[in-house]
Amino acid sequence: MHLGEAQRDMRRAYVNGGVGIFVSGLLWVIAGAVTLYADLFSGMATLFFGGMLIHPLSRLLARRIFYRGRARVANPMEMLALQSTAFLIIGLVIAYMVSGTYGNWFFAITLLAVGARYLVFQTVYGMRMFVVLGLVLIIIAAAALWGGMDPAYVALAGGATELLCSAFILVPAKR
Repeated sequence: MHLGEAQRDMRRAYVNGGVGIFVSGLLWVIAGAVTLYADLFSGMATLFFGGMLIHPLSRLLARRIFYRGRARVANPMEMLALQSTAFLIIGLVIAYMVSGTYGNWFFAITLLAVGARYLVFQTVYGMRMFVVLGLVLIIIAAAALWGGMDPAYVALAGGATELLCSAFILVPAKR
């Protein structure tokens, strides 16, 4: 399977990645709201445990709403997407370890990891929008770290950014 063919297959099966961005953005907004109205630890737990549901919920929505099947078994881009999950795991471990001393940094560090993973998705899907999304999330996270932004607002800003990006991808895909 050639690169262009693999990327087209991924765009078809995963609705240009838009459903995953939507579910992730919704989760970030929920985690931000939990942090705002409950406490930081509850928001962190919401993001951590909810993050485990992003892929299965995305696949369910892609099948039920957009009537998409799976990517081909021999698609190397699906393996690249799976392997890039290591960014998230490493980022979460670092964020959690640092949060013992600097609790307000948890969401910003995690957002850096998510942004880095979206940079890889440019290759997975063959869409430059993922570079833009990744860089915007990285900029939000960097500004939060240097500016001492409230962690709830970091999560809300990251989530709002993903939801906006998913709208640009999903609205044309639904037509």
